[in-house]
Amino acid sequence: MAGSDPRKHLFNLIHDVASEKSHGERRVVGLRKRIEELRSELEVANAELEEAKRSKETTEQDLKGYEVELAMNEATIQTLESRISLTQDEISTIGSDLDALKNKKGASRDEFISQMFEINTQIRKFQESIARKIYELLYNGSTEDMLAGVISQTTEVEEEYKSEQNIEKQVQQALIDCERKVFLMEEMLQATKALQDLTRYPFQDCIGY
Repeated sequence: MAGSDPRKHLFNLIHDVASEKSHGERRVVGLRKRIEELRSELEVANAELEEAKRSKETTEQDLKGYEVELAMNEATIQTLESRISLTQDEISTIGSDLDALKNKKGASRDEFISQMFEINTQIRKFQESIARKIYELLYNGSTEDMLAGVISQTTEVEEEYKSEQNIEKQVQQALIDCERKVFLMEEMLQATKALQDLTRYPFQDCIGY
């Protein structure tokens, strides 16, 4: 019995060594397998990282392009705002000038009508004066005096009538000029408003209206 114990102990040692060796080999195989898995995961992670870098570069380039486009749009908007402001100022100025011309036209027409009434009044007074002179000469003077008075009065009235005609022509010409200016100003106002519409629509497209 004493001799068998060393052999048994030796067998146990050999068995333990073999078991440990087998366990170590399995562990090495498991570690190698895990290393391969980690390598595969690392390759996938590296590929995803490269894709993320490319996506970041593309996004940054797109962002720069958007920033440039935004800056250009802002410059365009500022230019259009300036043009619209100038056009509105021009419309306001033309509108004021047009109102002034219309008022002047109305005043000229009123003045013309007033002068016509005055001329008619003078003609009526002249007719009454002639009739009165004729009556006075017929009953108080000679025929020669009557003719001389009529001729004198006629000459005087003719001069006044010519003067009034000149004034009438001047007033009529002023009215014609004023009406022409009003017409031109209205045409300019319409053209300016059309220009404002043309500048407003691109501006609205730029700001997204």
